[in-house]
Amino acid sequence: MRNVKKVLFRTAASVLLAGWMTVIFLFSAQPASESAEVSVGVAYRLLCKADEFFQMELMEDELLSCTQKLDYPIRKLAHMSEYGILALFSFLFFAAFGVAGRRRYLSALALTAAYAATDEFHQLFVPGRAGRPGDVVLDTVGAVVCLLLVRAAGKIAGTFMELGDGSK
Repeated sequence: MRNVKKVLFRTAASVLLAGWMTVIFLFSAQPASESAEVSVGVAYRLLCKADEFFQMELMEDELLSCTQKLDYPIRKLAHMSEYGILALFSFLFFAAFGVAGRRRYLSALALTAAYAATDEFHQLFVPGRAGRPGDVVLDTVGAVVCLLLVRAAGKIAGTFMELGDGSK
């Protein structure tokens, strides 16, 4: 039974990792005009929801102006988020295959940073896109932030497990 669980965990971790790498690849394969449409659309919808929630009653031209200002930060946060998720799935992948301790974190970070670099290289061949070293750094920062959160969550969970143990 334990062997079956190990195989299932390894399979799930592998599928999550490969699947998310595919999602990132597909986002990066979008020409610049398509990618911009997506991010501007997201920014506009978020702003409309904020306008509704906070009852700001912005005019359409104000919404569009604010959307243009929000587009760049949203794009960069998206970069960090997608690579944070990749770092998490990499961490789970390495855990599934028995990589332990600090090596698991470093392996997840290295894989994520390497994938970010190859992704930026890939973008050199996509119309209107450019491979930017700064984006590799930003992606890697997103990975570091996520892995720090994973580490903190592990510490907190460990503390609660010790408290619930009753032996201390």
